Amino acid sequence: MNFKITSPATIANLGSGFDVLGLCLEGLNDSFLFSESESFEIKVFGKDADLVPLDAAQNAICIASSAYFKSQNLKAVAYSVLLERQLPLSGGLGASAAAGVAGALAAAIFAGHDIETHHTKKNIIQAALAGETAVAGRHLDNISPCFLGGLTLVQDVEECQIYSVPFKADIWLTVATPKVKVMTKDARLVLNESLPTKRWTKQMSHCTTLALALALPDYEALKFGLIDPFAEPERARFVPLFFEAKSMAMNTGALGFSLSGSGPTCFAVSTSKEIALSIENGLKSLWGPTIQTHVCQPSLKGAQVSYV
Repeated sequence: MNFKITSPATIANLGSGFDVLGLCLEGLNDSFLFSESESFEIKVFGKDADLVPLDAAQNAICIASSAYFKSQNLKAVAYSVLLERQLPLSGGLGASAAAGVAGALAAAIFAGHDIETHHTKKNIIQAALAGETAVAGRHLDNISPCFLGGLTLVQDVEECQIYSVPFKADIWLTVATPKVKVMTKDARLVLNESLPTKRWTKQMSHCTTLALALALPDYEALKFGLIDPFAEPERARFVPLFFEAKSMAMNTGALGFSLSGSGPTCFAVSTSKEIALSIENGLKSLWGPTIQTHVCQPSLKGAQVSYV
């Protein structure tokens, strides 16, 4: 059995939705070609290929697939996988989630399970979480949009309770990754473990406004929703020239500018492709030719399977 899984890039948090909201992106993904084999083997090409661990015990693909087989009381199927990467490692675009989703989804396919049923989907998400936890920490805000597509809301991590949020906003995203690595686990250490009531309610107002604005849509409200008073001020220190980049983007017409996940990738939200491209040019001028950029709209499709 040979099949290909395409796992899309995702933006976790999406500004104020810390650990809750996630958005799937068009046209930027990692692809995984799976084949049954005598033992686990991985070959990696493309972005940051030399940084991907080839040991099954450390690789999110294998960790997730093993978790799926174990959860179903099945003997693990050995396989080889050819990984073609576009997503930066430790870059803030959900590379570890993409790998976890691919591994868990592949295991369900190898097991002959119907991947369209609610029960199997939940099992896939739980197994993908095992891969994500081992690499980047226990959170679902990249996994859920990577697997389901569109805008997703994580209600409960332990129960893997996730909702697809209605999405009607016509927006463009400018995504830019400076040449720095930010480990998610490290970036979480700089965040406050508790907040005064006033700050907590402020963050809630931004987050709920963000989900509402994207569903209505309401572009004026979206500006407010994209503001992140919690994580961005602490994590911006990891990204050189972050505030200069944000100022440029907002002056160019962006509705908002923030970190994608824990960074270093940043994203700007605009109402037109023209504005998004102008912001892309500005970020290239600011950060130089080493940055990776991508201009796109959100994708309503998550991970895709094709048989070869």
